[in-house]
Amino acid sequence: MNKIIKKMKKGETNFKKRLNLIKFGIFVCLSIVFLKICHIQLIDHKAMDYQGYKKNPVILHGERGEIRDANGIKLAVSEMRPSIIADPKKITNKVAYAKILSEVLEMPEEEVYKKINTNKRFVYIKRLATPKQGKEVLKKNLKYIFITQEPIRIYPENTLAGQVIGHLQLYSDHGQAGLEYKYDDELRGEEKKISVYMDARNKEIKVNTEETKVRRKGNNVILTLRSNYQLILEKEIQKQVEASKAIKGFGIIMNPKTGEIYAMASYPFFDPNKFRNYSAEEKRNLPIANNFEPGSVMKSLLVAIAFNENKIKEGDVFNVEGGTRQIGGRIIRDVSPKNELDIAGILRFSSNIGASKIMERIPKSTYHKKLKDLGFGEKTQIDLPGEESGILVQPEKWSKIQRANIAFGQGISVTSIQLAQAISVIANGGELVVPYIVKSIETPDGTIKMLRQPKIIKRVLKYETAKKMRRILRRSLEESTPRALIQGINVSGKTGTAQKPTKGGYSKIESKHIVSMIGFAPSEDPMLVSVITIDEPKRQGPSLGPWGGIWAAPIFKETIEKILTNVEGVEKLAMSNEVPSFIGRGKREAIMIANNKNVKIKIYGSGFVQKQNPLPGKEYKFNEEIVLFLEPGF
Repeated sequence: MNKIIKKMKKGETNFKKRLNLIKFGIFVCLSIVFLKICHIQLIDHKAMDYQGYKKNPVILHGERGEIRDANGIKLAVSEMRPSIIADPKKITNKVAYAKILSEVLEMPEEEVYKKINTNKRFVYIKRLATPKQGKEVLKKNLKYIFITQEPIRIYPENTLAGQVIGHLQLYSDHGQAGLEYKYDDELRGEEKKISVYMDARNKEIKVNTEETKVRRKGNNVILTLRSNYQLILEKEIQKQVEASKAIKGFGIIMNPKTGEIYAMASYPFFDPNKFRNYSAEEKRNLPIANNFEPGSVMKSLLVAIAFNENKIKEGDVFNVEGGTRQIGGRIIRDVSPKNELDIAGILRFSSNIGASKIMERIPKSTYHKKLKDLGFGEKTQIDLPGEESGILVQPEKWSKIQRANIAFGQGISVTSIQLAQAISVIANGGELVVPYIVKSIETPDGTIKMLRQPKIIKRVLKYETAKKMRRILRRSLEESTPRALIQGINVSGKTGTAQKPTKGGYSKIESKHIVSMIGFAPSEDPMLVSVITIDEPKRQGPSLGPWGGIWAAPIFKETIEKILTNVEGVEKLAMSNEVPSFIGRGKREAIMIANNKNVKIKIYGSGFVQKQNPLPGKEYKFNEEIVLFLEPGF
């Protein structure tokens, strides 16, 4: 009996413990609810004026930063435009509203009615309307119709450098292509959130536009690109593509010493203001995104490597076998058959046979390594999205004929930016520099956040090799490509004409060629490197075949000449604090020096500079005119 009583007492004790635990749990829950109510009433009452909960925030974007060229010309800006929004659930006469708004906003009445014929509490009637339309809506004084200001992206120069600048996503502040995409985090302004508060029945709402009163503008991106250079390059490429009835053309102008990109063009052009009208292919930035077999332009780099590795000497003469050579079961041919050629002659006549014989003196692994050192087979690190790395096959996979093909630019795939980086090694004295297009980033108040400095990766060629190649490329160009020559300015370079690869070999169709020119000027102290490519030019006459010397060379000539002689008449700020010396210089060279130093000159006479005022070394004052007196026979 006692055992039963004890057992009952023990059960009663356990029940009391469980009951107390339940009571404690209820107390804790009630305490949490009480504390939450206190927090809402005393601390967060502003956010809950309607005793509701937050739902479906709407994001409005702050003003995006500008993209400017090296001279401050605006290439991308933001402008505030009115967006028309509505609270459809509060609108009773929706038919009348639809009629009024459709007339003001120039929209189909059915489309407006469809938008407001809903129980939603927040809809866009029209985003990014015109300022005039916004004012007209305000005049109508329509209840439950509101206006908010949103930024729209404007590209004032339209197609100028369109593929480089890129564009934004539709109705978004997020970059989708080009610099707009690459530097999106820097350019994008601060977002403004409009939260919708609804009651417990999911009916009543309020729109809180006070959550972020001030929206910080995005940072500005300043480019190395110069709009006047860009315009010159684009015009010349367009002219030659249209004249040759080619499918496209593209090119680069670059400072070989610093890696600064002065111009980067793709034709057909692209207008970011109308980006929805273009295909993905038309938006591509071809100088960095288009892989192609370079053809004979690679012979200049082959010769440079051979000199650098002491595999050839300037006096060497090669038997080029009358223009036909068999390697394995394949035949390679020269366009201009010869029996013997020296090094300059191999470049002048663009001998495939001569190139193959130079290649045989260089171990495959050595040549492959030097091509890698020149930047082929990998991205250049340029600060633009969409860059391709090209194709450079490992040397152990090279057959005898493949080895010969690579010597004259077949079996290797490159981009224009890689060619510009590689030819810059010869132009600047042997160093590989990183190309770049963004010079600096500044905050809205003008504070410099980032300033890009030139970056040298490594030395690739000996200085003497580079100096020797500048002279040889000048001579070979002068003797082979008259359309590339500039009166009064020495230029160096190499043209190329490459068959386009097809399945199982190369196209035999004459028009299926891609033609190029790589070069620099002035030859003695290069300031500009240029790479020009025309895709599938058509023969326009007996002497106007699909060749690099016919279609790419004139673009090189015209752009370099106009830039160095400043025929566009663009006034620039002086970069030098001292008056440079013009003594002993010819007229063209004097103009070139003045353009490089960004100083103004006035010339009297002809011949060579005998006197100048102010004298060399004197302090140069901005916009001061340096008078040069020329006489013949210095």
